[in-house]
Amino acid sequence: VLPFLALSPERAIALLYMLLALTFVLFMALTIVNLRRVSAAWEALEQARMRSENSHTTVWHNLSEVQRALESQIPGAGSGEMGSKAEFFLLPVSQEVENVRWKMTRCEAECRTELSDRLRVLEERDTLEPVLRQLAEVKQEQSRASALLDTALEQTRSLSEILCTKCPAGWQQFAKTCYFFSTTKKPWLAAKQSCHDFNAHLVIVDTEQENKFLANHIMKDRVFWLGLTDKESESKWQWVNGRSLSLSFWNSGEPNNLGQQGEDCATIYSSGLWNDVLCSSAEAWICERSC
Repeated sequence: VLPFLALSPERAIALLYMLLALTFVLFMALTIVNLRRVSAAWEALEQARMRSENSHTTVWHNLSEVQRALESQIPGAGSGEMGSKAEFFLLPVSQEVENVRWKMTRCEAECRTELSDRLRVLEERDTLEPVLRQLAEVKQEQSRASALLDTALEQTRSLSEILCTKCPAGWQQFAKTCYFFSTTKKPWLAAKQSCHDFNAHLVIVDTEQENKFLANHIMKDRVFWLGLTDKESESKWQWVNGRSLSLSFWNSGEPNNLGQQGEDCATIYSSGLWNDVLCSSAEAWICERSC
């Protein structure tokens, strides 16, 4: 991600989208190549099957040619005494041809069954195994391409978070978050609604660094609402997102819940320390939203 930081945000994001497009094209090319390999393997198997089936036709043709050649080589095969002699010589040949034809006819069904069995074995041993290997390679290449896409997407998200140029005018940026410090004062509930109108929420403090950032943007003697209250249950402080308070920076002796009405809403001072006050008090507020 670091090399992208030397570029402008627009060029860096455009470059990442180009990388995503190239990765997708590579993925599609690998898939097409391997599908062609599989198709070629099946085509070769089909050609082998057709050659085997044509072998019977060739044998029949050769036998007929042999018989015709023998007939043509014996003179006078068509008349008289020579014809009888021709028949005498050709009869055993004809009988042998017919015998062979009969055997071939009887064997045809058995040969076809044996051929099918051998082709099935061939498919399983010599064809299916390469196909399965190629399919496994396709899956591996798809996994690698998917990993490249995931990496590119993650880099895009990381770059967007690092560049973070989306804070509205008048908002302050810290890490990946935008903050609005009001210049007017309102009760806690009204301040909460104002943040909601900005598609934001009253600030939630997650780290000590964030608390220091807030304090550095508060002028001396100013007080700002936090998104923290125990209105639902006394002494059980919760953030506006419903999460219970874990990390806190209360001032000494706080929260003390003074007064008959109770102090159920939290504020932050320029020192970074917190205090509980009446929720109906008018104070400035801090809104928070993602960058």
